[in-house]
Amino acid sequence: MLLRTRFYIPPLRDSTVVRQRLLDVLSATSGGSLIVASAPAGYGKTTLISQWLHFNPHQFAWLTLGAEHSAMDVFWRYTITSVQQVQPQVGAHALKLLEPNANQPDDSLVSDSLYHECVVSFLNDLDELAAMNRAEGALTLVLDDFHFIRNARVYRWLNVFLDHLPASIRVIVTCRDLPELNLPRRRASGQLLQLNAVDMRFSETEALDFFQRVAHWQGDDQVPLSFCKKAEGWVAGLQLVALSLRQARSDAIRLLEDSHLDRHIADYLFEEVFSVQSEELQKFLLLSALPKRFCAALSNELTGKKECFKLIAELEQSNLFLVPLDNHRAWFRYHDLFRQFLLQRVKMQTEFQLNTTLNVAIGWLEANGYYDDAVEVCLEFHLWKEAGHLLSSEFLLQDNNERSQKRHFWLQQLPPEFRVKIKSASTEVEAPSPREIETGEAAIEPLTRRERMVLEQIAKGLSNKEIARELNVSLNTLKVHIRNLYGKMGVENRTQALLKIKP
Repeated sequence: MLLRTRFYIPPLRDSTVVRQRLLDVLSATSGGSLIVASAPAGYGKTTLISQWLHFNPHQFAWLTLGAEHSAMDVFWRYTITSVQQVQPQVGAHALKLLEPNANQPDDSLVSDSLYHECVVSFLNDLDELAAMNRAEGALTLVLDDFHFIRNARVYRWLNVFLDHLPASIRVIVTCRDLPELNLPRRRASGQLLQLNAVDMRFSETEALDFFQRVAHWQGDDQVPLSFCKKAEGWVAGLQLVALSLRQARSDAIRLLEDSHLDRHIADYLFEEVFSVQSEELQKFLLLSALPKRFCAALSNELTGKKECFKLIAELEQSNLFLVPLDNHRAWFRYHDLFRQFLLQRVKMQTEFQLNTTLNVAIGWLEANGYYDDAVEVCLEFHLWKEAGHLLSSEFLLQDNNERSQKRHFWLQQLPPEFRVKIKSASTEVEAPSPREIETGEAAIEPLTRRERMVLEQIAKGLSNKEIARELNVSLNTLKVHIRNLYGKMGVENRTQALLKIKP
């Protein structure tokens, strides 16, 4: 027996914002096309499609999917039955073919020839609709929450179905991650319309309309616009903000300025996004959120793994609030509210655990020349001593107008007592002291974090190759650090450097 509520379209609420720009895009599609609305949780995918069907009356079949539909026979029986709600004669033979397998516990034992016959029969019935003009225009089949489907066999036969899609039907898929439906090929052939998070986020006009309808906002327009910017147009985020405003209208400004994430948003992100991820992915999310942007190499350093690019690809495939920062998919950031949520969770670690991980991030960023990112991490987490070392580095003290302006801006964010120390360190030359090797002040000029680490390894008598392996850097990178180190210490070789730091 099939659950009938799976075929019910969600009702259209009176407070729903009419998304005319997206409705027009959907209305321009025709039979034989595939529409994929793919975005993270809470971007209004289901609401958008439901709104279009209500505003654009025509024959449609709606199927809300769940994990149980990953079984081949269950998926196709529900899919065909959903179409039969509007075209009862379609798929009768295909359903009969599936009947002997209704109680089959393992659909992998059923031969592909049976599913081939089932899909072909279903397609022929749909094609007959167009040939006999038995449907007014193309009917629409909506497969809602397709991200629950995790069966490669379902993907394979659905791809066969889509490859031969007749003009009598269009298929709409809503999902949180990109489905394995040969999207590049379908895009190239003109069959695909894809809507992503960027397309579905609220514009400023829609945000204003939303706050007036849902939160009954009658104040300054700048407040809802600021919320829209903070939420980056994320629909669920704005809905949760509206809920908080309804409970405490006078706290709108406080809610905007509060560095802590609104509890409604935090609870939603935990339940709908974070808690359903694997333990490995949860750990990766927490660690990679520490810097404002990250790449695979930095993630490798933070997690102690060597193949984080695979996890990043998984995040991108899953639409997990990940924003690419370049066309090469090298650097990424998280949606601001999602990162705020992750930082709140990562700060639940002990101070020692957090500071140790932050030092790893700062060390990698500095060693690889990303001084701006390293300083930003220090300032965000109030690591004033580490910020002082960076702001006293040779790179940031070079005569460069833009760099000087940045350095001045960063200095103003430090507590006054640290500001004085940094100014002194950048203007005075100190003689080297044998006892200062552990604090990294053995050079005439201030050493970077990585140079201090190199000096410590040299003092242990390690070879260049051993030091490179110990610090996880290439030999060429190590040679650059050693050259800079010798220059600051006023020496020409390792022997002279050792003599200078020995008591």
